[in-house]
Amino acid sequence: MSDLKYWIWLLQVLGSHNIKSMQLIDKYGDVEEVYHVIKDGKEKSLSKTEQKNAKKVRIEQSEKIIEQCERTGVDIITIEDEKYPNRLKGIYNPPIVLFCMGDISFIDNEVTITVVGTRKPSHYSLQVAREICGNLANIGAVLVSGFALGIDSVAHGEALSHREKTVAVLGCGIDYDYPSSNTKLKRIIAKNGAVISEFLPGTPPLGANFPQRNRILSGLSLGTLVIEAHKRSGALITAELSIQQGRDLFCIPPADLFDSRYSGVIRFLRDGAIPVFSHLDILYEYYENFSHKLTASNPYSDYSITPQESSVFNTSEKSSSKRKPKKKTAGVKKDIPYNDLDEDQTRIVKLLSDRSYLADELSVMLEMPIDMVLTAMTELEIMGIVKAESGQRYSI
Repeated sequence: MSDLKYWIWLLQVLGSHNIKSMQLIDKYGDVEEVYHVIKDGKEKSLSKTEQKNAKKVRIEQSEKIIEQCERTGVDIITIEDEKYPNRLKGIYNPPIVLFCMGDISFIDNEVTITVVGTRKPSHYSLQVAREICGNLANIGAVLVSGFALGIDSVAHGEALSHREKTVAVLGCGIDYDYPSSNTKLKRIIAKNGAVISEFLPGTPPLGANFPQRNRILSGLSLGTLVIEAHKRSGALITAELSIQQGRDLFCIPPADLFDSRYSGVIRFLRDGAIPVFSHLDILYEYYENFSHKLTASNPYSDYSITPQESSVFNTSEKSSSKRKPKKKTAGVKKDIPYNDLDEDQTRIVKLLSDRSYLADELSVMLEMPIDMVLTAMTELEIMGIVKAESGQRYSI
């Protein structure tokens, strides 16, 4: 705990995402030395707020945070730790401390792809996200995302359903219950990868946290895949950061060139982002260097998927040379981890085992408020147990 308490103290004084943290480490060469210099009032680069924090924050508070993390199974990884990913260390202004549930020591040796997009995707984008993410997970890629609704949930869910690692990067403290009632989901993801945050425990999900968090999303991966984003989407911040960090940027072509929901994606495609028509377009970029990590039986085979809602493709013409995406069979029901489900989730899954239902129908049948149904469905989707269809319809 000797050095760790000083790292936590510095994080409390300067806050996360503060470039001064690494500048002071470089200047004085040691985090303990930085602590003493600031405490003695010798460092003049601090703002008035930072100076007040330095006087107010006591080292004992850092020790309490460390003890709390030890009790709750949260690992604290500093930028000097061997477990800290080199990919992340190499970005501009890397986080000095990561709070982690699970294991991130594998990051540098895997094909990690960050997946971002809207929280309210179209049916086309849901279909594409499931197909691309599912195939990427199936060949051994690690999917990184932001643990939000929509596209993030699909990415985590497909990774879990294929028994592959996934990493969730939070915009709040690692112990903060956001989205609501997601503690169990964090544990499930942590068993199959990691949940990480640069924010101190207890930090709420403030709006300013998420753009800041996005540099970690892109920094952990070899490339970022954008699935549906309008011109003001937060996903585009991650895309911009990916370019700045020298990483690959992949974009799903829009279902409709004139649909504003895809305007942000169109801009990046026009500027040179790699268009993705199947997971093979991503696989081709990394197969030569990571063939020992990927399990594709024939990475150079032809693959295509016919969109169900697109003004670009003619869906009335069906070619026998095109392979259709495989449909999940009823056999997956045998693998449902009922021990990991709470009472409400179990009741929902048992109903969905027969056929698909609308969220409103589930609400009436189970006599459960609609907001509770939707929360449970989000959790089950991230767990890879259910999938969302158009019009708030769900199935196993």
